Amino acid sequence: MRILRDAADVAALDDAALRGLIERRLDEREIGEDFDAELHGAFVVMVPGDGLAEVEATVGVPLLVNPVTRVPYGDPAFSPIFEYAGRHARFYELVFVPGGGDEGVTLFVPRHPDVEPRLLALCAEYAVTEPVDTLRCSADRRSRLYEGCCVWRGHTRSAACSVLHR
Repeated sequence: MRILRDAADVAALDDAALRGLIERRLDEREIGEDFDAELHGAFVVMVPGDGLAEVEATVGVPLLVNPVTRVPYGDPAFSPIFEYAGRHARFYELVFVPGGGDEGVTLFVPRHPDVEPRLLALCAEYAVTEPVDTLRCSADRRSRLYEGCCVWRGHTRSAACSVLHR
């Protein structure tokens, strides 16, 4: 698990697509280089094999049980406590704002078989897919990102695209 606490941590991410998404989230919040987890909330990047209890302790909230109602995921009365769940090509994005404050925690859950199956099922059930046609390839402004690949002049991928999914 990686906990991103500042702009340098984000810049050090090996995954270009994830790094780009986090940078976009910081830009959307008008934080950019001033990102400080103490003020704005951390980004937590789960890796395959991380235990559920460890992730819950890091994020600060239970993931498969609503902490208010104590209803577990799988029960028809269950309701998740995240503010947003997004579906991306290789991971899910869950945003939690505990205590109703301005800062929150964003958890990135890899879509990988070595992740807790119930957590993946929860993410799959509640996540929404962002409209990808609004993302642009940096190599050619006429291009558009579509389902994880750059569609460029009839090709399935553009080698010059900086947002390709591997």
